[in-house]
Amino acid sequence: MTRSTIMPLPDTVTIRVAGRLGMAFFLDVLRIVCDGRDLLDGLILMTIAQANLGHLDRTPDGSLHFASYDDVPDAQRLRPISANALAASLGQPFETIRRRTGALRRQGACDTASRGLVIPVASLVSAREQAAVFSINQKVRGLSIALRDLGLLRTAMAFDQPSPHPRAVARLVVEYVLRQLETMGAHIEDPTMGVLLIHVIRTTTEHLDDTYTELSETEDLMRDELRRPASIVALAARAALPRETARRHLAELASRGWVARADGGGYYLTREMLRATPWPEARRDNVVNLNRMFDGLATLAKAPASA
Repeated sequence: MTRSTIMPLPDTVTIRVAGRLGMAFFLDVLRIVCDGRDLLDGLILMTIAQANLGHLDRTPDGSLHFASYDDVPDAQRLRPISANALAASLGQPFETIRRRTGALRRQGACDTASRGLVIPVASLVSAREQAAVFSINQKVRGLSIALRDLGLLRTAMAFDQPSPHPRAVARLVVEYVLRQLETMGAHIEDPTMGVLLIHVIRTTTEHLDDTYTELSETEDLMRDELRRPASIVALAARAALPRETARRHLAELASRGWVARADGGGYYLTREMLRATPWPEARRDNVVNLNRMFDGLATLAKAPASA
């Protein structure tokens, strides 16, 4: 789908499609980062890694560290994150984080330093981690092309070629994901419940991607009859949550009026739910955050090689 092959789209359609593209991208990156782990464990490791490495892209001279596939990070430059800070960042009880990070340490997925938690250097340079970085870079290139074709990227930068700084690209992408989680956290305190809610929206509408229906519907949101309610089993599998946890979260979301339950037992969000607070703001914030990420990528493209 390109601008040359479709008629100019109403703003209501472009914002809605951008929301769907951003939502799919957000969930794809979480799936890559979690790498088969339980969702909360994946979020914990992602947050630790970003705390350890995020500052490497903000040097006074604009140079980059640990940015290419061949780079090896200096363990002394990793910034540990305390269990208290990690719990606050993820909106989790300290005891939950203490227990989860203890299990992750025993598995070798994270370690303790003098001032907190770190990802072992061996894990950061592993073949598995390189594959994850490569996958994230592929996802962001695809998103860039799709958003550019819709005219929704503020930056003129076209991120459609491989970057010489793939690890730095991945860090910017993870920063976007964490920013989205932080925005959700203002309304839903448990990030696993928030991610599950995004999966409900995505699963019930993904069949509309790149279809005539998606582009021809000019209302701000899709009609309810076009949505396909999602089962607990499907949502638990997609969100990498135990089925009972997914069931409990969905029941809580339904009691708050955040999701509806179909006659057949599946869950979905009605158009009226999605028109209520905080969803209009969330859709606008998504476009802002996407542009912010791509502005960072545009700056990154001009950065000197890794140091």
